[in-house]
Amino acid sequence: MKHPISRRVFLRTLAAGSAAATLAACGAQTGSPATTEPATTAATTAPAVASGAAVPIEIWTGWTEQAATNIETILAGYNASQDKVVAKHVVVPEAMNQKLLAAVSAGTPPAAAIVFGAGTAYQLAAQGALLPLDEIGQPDQVATLKSWMAPPLWDLGTYDGKYYFASMWNQCWGMFVNTDMAQAAGVDPNAPPKTLEELGEVWDKLTVNDANGNISVLGGDFTDQNVLTARFLGQYAEADGKTTTANHPNNLKALEWISERWKRIGPDKLQDFYASLQNRGERSAGQDPFLSRLRATYVTGPWHFDTITKFKPADFNYTVWPLPSPASADKRGTYTYGDGWIIPKGSPAPEAAWQILSAMTGATGNRDVYTSLFTTWQCVNGPVSREMVTYPAFKANVIGKCPGYEEVFLSDLFDADTYLYPPKLPTSASYSDVMSAEWEKVRLGQKAPQEALDFVQETAQKELNDWYAQNPTT
Repeated sequence: MKHPISRRVFLRTLAAGSAAATLAACGAQTGSPATTEPATTAATTAPAVASGAAVPIEIWTGWTEQAATNIETILAGYNASQDKVVAKHVVVPEAMNQKLLAAVSAGTPPAAAIVFGAGTAYQLAAQGALLPLDEIGQPDQVATLKSWMAPPLWDLGTYDGKYYFASMWNQCWGMFVNTDMAQAAGVDPNAPPKTLEELGEVWDKLTVNDANGNISVLGGDFTDQNVLTARFLGQYAEADGKTTTANHPNNLKALEWISERWKRIGPDKLQDFYASLQNRGERSAGQDPFLSRLRATYVTGPWHFDTITKFKPADFNYTVWPLPSPASADKRGTYTYGDGWIIPKGSPAPEAAWQILSAMTGATGNRDVYTSLFTTWQCVNGPVSREMVTYPAFKANVIGKCPGYEEVFLSDLFDADTYLYPPKLPTSASYSDVMSAEWEKVRLGQKAPQEALDFVQETAQKELNDWYAQNPTT
C-alpha cells in the first residue's frame, strides 16, 4: 500500500480535502496561529552546519495559542538538554495533511511533524508521503524504542508492516465526579458503577430538571463513538486493510446503547442543554461546565486535570471513576489514537528528526524532558511506557499532582485486553467522518442504528474500493 505521490494523486487529495483533526484530547486550542505558516521554499537538503554543531530542524504541529506556547516550552527544554539538534516549532493551524502532501510533492517538507492521531499517519503513509521510522533509526535504536513502548502503542504506529507513527503520549479515559453532588443525590462517590448499565442509573439520579422539565444539571452523558465502540469490543476493519466492518454486531450494540439512552431522556432536551453550554467548553477556564457545577460527572481524558488544577474553586470536591464496560463485554476494551511524530518523505534531516522523536517519546535522552510534557500540560495524556510511573520526577510531579491519574487513566491505557485504533486504512479520516455523522443522526432520532451503520458500511467500503482501484499495488 505504499505508492509514490503522482501529480494526479496529489491534486485529487487536495481536492478531496480532509476533516479537521480532533484536538480536544491533545490540548489544542482554536484561534489565530502562534507563528506564521510554513514557507514553501525551505531547503530540501540537510542544513549546512559546522562539524559537531547542532542541526536546526523545523517541527510542524497544529497547536496554536496557549497550546503552541506549551509545545514551544517543551521543545525549548529538549533543545537545552542536548547539543545535537535545535528544534523550531512551526504552526500549521489547519489542513495539515494537504500542506504536508504539498510540501512533499514540492520537495520542501519539514524535518518532522507532530500529527493529531495515527489515522493521519495511515493516510499519509498510504500516499507514500512518509518515511518508515524503523528504516531511519539504526537497528539498536529501533530496538530501544520498541522495547520502551507498550506493545499496543507500538502497534498503533504500524501501517502495512512498517512503523510510521511514534506516539509522544496516548489518550486514556475516565470520569470526573463531583462528590458533593453525588452525596446529595444519594450516590456513594466511593463506589463506582461496575457496568455501563449501572452508570446510566447513576446519571439519572444525578440529573436535575427545572420546573419546565428542562435539564439544569446533567448527571452525565457520553457520546464518543470510538470510546463506546471500544468498550463494546467493536471493530472498524479487517486486518487485510481492504475490508471495512462498520456494521459489526458489537458496533451496533454500542450505537443502540447510546440511542436508547437519548431516546428515553429526549434528544431535544439533551440538545437544548448542550446548546446552553455554548462557549463553556472544557478549556474555558472557570466557565468549564464541570467546575461550574452544570455537570455532575464528566467522561473525558486526563487532560482535564490541567483545567481543574488551574481553575478549581476552593470549595469544589471531586473524585475520579473508571469508565465501565457494558455487562455483555467479557473483556476490557479501550480506544486510543495518539498524538505523535512522523517524518515526511524528503525530510532534510531524518537522522536528526529520529533523535528528537526518540527523546520526546521518553525512549532515550533526559527523562526529565519527557516528564515536562506532562507537567507543562498537567497530566495531559498517558505516557507511552508504563516504566515512567517509577521515574521519580514523573511520580512526584505528574502522578502526585493528579489523584486518580494512575489508578484510573493509566490503568485504562495499559491494562486493557483489546485496543481500538483509527481505521488502518488509506481512507481513515473520511470513514471516521461518515461514522460520526451517522451516530449523530441516530442520537437525534433521525435514523435507526442498523440503518445508519449499514449506510456507513456501504459508503466506506465503496470509497476504499475506489481508492485501491485508483492506486493499484505496484
